[in-house]
Amino acid sequence: MGKKYIVNLMDETQIIVEVGANSTGAALIASNPISALTPYTEPDLEQVRKEAYDEGYDDAKGGYENGFENGMIVAWEAAKKLWDLKGEMIKAFRKYSVFDILNCYTASEVIEKLKAYEQEQDAEIKVGDEVINRDKKAVVTEITDRFVRIMYSDGGGYALFSEDMTKTGRHFPEIAAVLEKMRGEQDG
Repeated sequence: MGKKYIVNLMDETQIIVEVGANSTGAALIASNPISALTPYTEPDLEQVRKEAYDEGYDDAKGGYENGFENGMIVAWEAAKKLWDLKGEMIKAFRKYSVFDILNCYTASEVIEKLKAYEQEQDAEIKVGDEVINRDKKAVVTEITDRFVRIMYSDGGGYALFSEDMTKTGRHFPEIAAVLEKMRGEQDG
């Protein structure tokens, strides 16, 4: 699209001649009667300002309402997690009850502490976790106070210190279930 210009025409003007070039560079001459043109009108700047303000206000109000609603959802989820913690509250908050936590921390602090606690739990190695040791993947089959027992895909295994392995993020709950089932059959 070409540039636009405002041209002041005398009231007696009947025809306007346009001179230009097409994409090949050939000259174009066209004429139009003035009646075919749309006259320019000054915009109502006060109306433009009002419309822009109203639109901005509505956007901000919607954003606030959405943010408030999302905040309520996050706070409610945190409250449910607190309830589910039960015996773990002392580890996560150094408090013994939901009542103590609600009286000692703000909602933001509770959410932050819950996130930190969940990350700590995710970092903890569990039976069924896939780990890497010496560039080989293995699955954790037993955890004691002194070592972690792992099994490689070929069936071989070792007992290692947890510092000697890295979690991959994959977890095989079926391994933990089978081992638990086997222990139950041995005890029975």
